[in-house]
Amino acid sequence: MNAPRNAKKTTKTSLDGISKQKALDAEMEWAKVELLLETLDTRKSDSLDFHEIPVWSIRDLVRHAFEAGYREGLHTGYRQGRSDAAREAARDEAPTSPRNPELPTT
Repeated sequence: MNAPRNAKKTTKTSLDGISKQKALDAEMEWAKVELLLETLDTRKSDSLDFHEIPVWSIRDLVRHAFEAGYREGLHTGYRQGRSDAAREAARDEAPTSPRNPELPTT
């Protein structure tokens, strides 16, 4: 029997989305501890939302974020490289343009 047309569809969250959210939550927790903040939520009060943060803490936070993004990029590039190699082995042409359309092509 078919479901009614106006029935609400349930969307299933992908495992990739769940793992990304867990990773983001862990990074937010790390930033909160690193910056000695009670919370990263907006509390709509200047005395609670604005903090004096030393530049070395900001530098460490930026370095940590860069390294995490770099590692993820290497992992993604590895997966893309494997699929490109499989296409070449099957005598299909591998793409020469970046997968992200926002990246410039040269």
